[in-house]
Amino acid sequence: MKHFCPVCGYELDFAPWDDNSPADEICPSCGIQFGYDDDVAGGDPEARKDVYDKWRESWIKQGMRWFSSGRPQPPDWNPEEQLRHLK
Repeated sequence: MKHFCPVCGYELDFAPWDDNSPADEICPSCGIQFGYDDDVAGGDPEARKDVYDKWRESWIKQGMRWFSSGRPQPPDWNPEEQLRHLK
């Protein structure tokens, strides 16, 4: 099963959330940390969508830059293309 970042659509090698348990991992593409940046009252998945929308908007406005300094940007990385995974 493929897992995509709910902010930027990057294909992750982990599930961001497993029911109410966050991965506590960071998306290397946009930099959101699951369980920290998207921690909302009561763990409400619907409320997390608002966090993702705002994070995405900010990431796009800042030029959709690769976040991770420890994980190299893939040579064929295309942030505009990966956003299509969200539709």
